Amino acid sequence: MFIGHFAIAFLLWSLVPGVPLLVFLVGVSFPDLFWPFLVLAGVEKVKVNRDSPLQKDIEFESYPLSHSLVLTTVIAFLVGLVIAWYLNNPLVAPFFAIASASHWILDTIVHKKDLPVLGFSSKDVKVGFGLWKRGPLAFVVEYLFYAVIVIFTVPTNSILSILLLGAIFHLINLNSFFGLSKKNPFGNSKIYAVIALIGFAFFIFFAQIILG
Repeated sequence: MFIGHFAIAFLLWSLVPGVPLLVFLVGVSFPDLFWPFLVLAGVEKVKVNRDSPLQKDIEFESYPLSHSLVLTTVIAFLVGLVIAWYLNNPLVAPFFAIASASHWILDTIVHKKDLPVLGFSSKDVKVGFGLWKRGPLAFVVEYLFYAVIVIFTVPTNSILSILLLGAIFHLINLNSFFGLSKKNPFGNSKIYAVIALIGFAFFIFFAQIILG
């Protein structure tokens, strides 16, 4: 999931306006901002199928630090403490951790059973309902989820801009849902990780400009 995570950032911001939007944007993205660096360092592993661009054919082999419910949330809370100290806002740490945990919860909807719960053991329970197996349906469901939350949480004068922003980024990811190309344009796992990092960073940048 990509833009769906940002819907939760907007929702949390509307509920807790005392925390800056940027904290929520980064918080819901934290697992996928953290993950590329771990892949590049060889700490976590992903296998990209060169013969398929579909997201369902990406094998997330190991990512307990960045994508487990418990361990990643603990790490996010520690990062949140640093941000809270910098902003002098005690609300930041717990809500940064909550935002990060929401990433795991939403990912369970689309991922196969590859998301670790605890993150401390190779024998950890892994979950995932696998909506990505039905790419076109996943594409529609994710944008509808994003759009509904945006309409009810984003300031009225910015709704259209945020809907358009989501649509643009969602369409950029069209190939991974529909398999329009015969080959994966990001056949290297490290390139795939960097592209994911860039995608999240750019969405955060533009959303902050529109709503900041």
